[in-house]
Amino acid sequence: MQSPQRRWADAALIAPLAVLLLGPLAVAANRLWAVGGVDPATAALDLSPAGWRSAWSSIQLAFLASIGVVLLGTPVAFALAKQPARRRRWMTTAVALPFVTPSIVAAVAFLALMDVSGPIGSTLRTASATTLLGPGSIALLVAMVWFNLSLVTRMLTPALARTDPAYLEQLRLLPQGNSAWLRFRAWWWPVLGPALGAAAGLTFTFAFTSFAVVRWLAPEATTIELLLAEQGSGAGIPGYRTGLSRLVLGTAVVQGLALLVAAVVVNAMQRHHGARMLQTTTLHNGDAPASRQSTALAMSAVVFALTPLLAVLAASVRVRTPSGHRFGLDGWRRALSGDAGGTGLVDAFATSVGTAVWTVAIAMPVGWWCASAVLSAERADHRRRAQAIDLLAMAPLVVSSAMVGLGSLLGLLRFAPNLIASPVLLPMAHATLVLPVVVRVLLPAMRALPDDLEEQAATLGLGPWHRWSLVRLPMLRPAAVVAAGLALAFSLGEFGASWILVRSTGSTTLAVLVDAWLARPGFDATTRPAAMAVASVLGLLAAGVMLGVERWRDDRIGGGL
Repeated sequence: MQSPQRRWADAALIAPLAVLLLGPLAVAANRLWAVGGVDPATAALDLSPAGWRSAWSSIQLAFLASIGVVLLGTPVAFALAKQPARRRRWMTTAVALPFVTPSIVAAVAFLALMDVSGPIGSTLRTASATTLLGPGSIALLVAMVWFNLSLVTRMLTPALARTDPAYLEQLRLLPQGNSAWLRFRAWWWPVLGPALGAAAGLTFTFAFTSFAVVRWLAPEATTIELLLAEQGSGAGIPGYRTGLSRLVLGTAVVQGLALLVAAVVVNAMQRHHGARMLQTTTLHNGDAPASRQSTALAMSAVVFALTPLLAVLAASVRVRTPSGHRFGLDGWRRALSGDAGGTGLVDAFATSVGTAVWTVAIAMPVGWWCASAVLSAERADHRRRAQAIDLLAMAPLVVSSAMVGLGSLLGLLRFAPNLIASPVLLPMAHATLVLPVVVRVLLPAMRALPDDLEEQAATLGLGPWHRWSLVRLPMLRPAAVVAAGLALAFSLGEFGASWILVRSTGSTTLAVLVDAWLARPGFDATTRPAAMAVASVLGLLAAGVMLGVERWRDDRIGGGL
């Protein structure tokens, strides 16, 4: 049982964390409530037809993307698991590159592919997956699957690669394993089911809150995230369009409820998946010869992952002419000159890197404490407290990044208007958004440590600081490096909150600069290559971070990220 002092210490740390994570949302909700004249529950129940259309569009898009990722990712994971260890590692890394690709880069990548695909590209621009999502939604779904495919492969491949074939051969001799269906029920589903559930839940979350990809690939689709980002700037103004404030408040509540369910599912599935990984990773560590079919499928997945990224680089030097196209560096020169809103590529690069570094500096200590607090509560058998802290850390996943940006803006306007142009505003918003990723990476690694590790260190006379610096930190260094790398990559590519806050801070990031170039009139032949040039720099920067932290990753911890 924890002492009262420990409980008060936890409360003293949880309170500022709650303010950091939930404060902007509370301020935004309070402002919208005051202006709209209705409470959040009433606003959600009395949504206008436009609000319900955006809600159903988001649910439909997220559901279809989740199904597509599971259906495509499962056979790819099996194919990767059959490869020799060295080949499997670089293939898995290649397939994972889209996941750290900024969403605005993913959007321009598929635009570039459609530009050079002739009739196929023209068809994809107008083809609809559903009537509600509208033209371009098939390309949008393909981009969603491309972006989230590694969620399945990261979670499934380690367990599949370490499964001893002899175990399955023995299972075939038992009544519970004399058919493929029975073997699936007896082995594959218990081992892989939690991983598939977690991957599907994370895909649902990322697709539900997608902004840049929807904005540019399916411009007629109206999702909640798009509605909040484009209409949110006009909401919360006293005496101005009160119906808009009610609409924004209601759709934000609907989005939060849907994502809360997804977060609870992901949290439970990841916990079960971690336990399964600890049970299965010691079964088999040898390599078996890979079949031609599995190698061909794995290579196809690698090509599928890399082709859009290479298309962006090619499009940055492809300039439109009256007679067709030519290759040149006109787009790069235009991007460097800073013609889009006066911001050049170098300035945006410096802003993005500086913001990302500050984001990591804020998110890592907070995320470390959150993961440690959850683990401490779990080992003290305080499950409700552990779940409360874990769900609190997951809170940014259940809200729109646009709402985080809007809440931060409204909060400063109300309490500290003189800080509205502060350079700290953007890193704070980014740190809030990447905190769940940091916790999701660190927590499984902490759970994998022996329970009595620090007790043994204490018996050797080590104090709290030395136990942390000499025992705990070295063992968690790989997970910490991966968490910091992912936080850095996600901050570099964050678009929703940046798109709102950049108007007040004046600091244009690379992601916002890509959008600015794409939004310019197309009569200038260098506009699209300039957008592709900025996107190339952003994509290469994120990929470089990913490759830099890859050697620190330990798939046995079961985090999946």
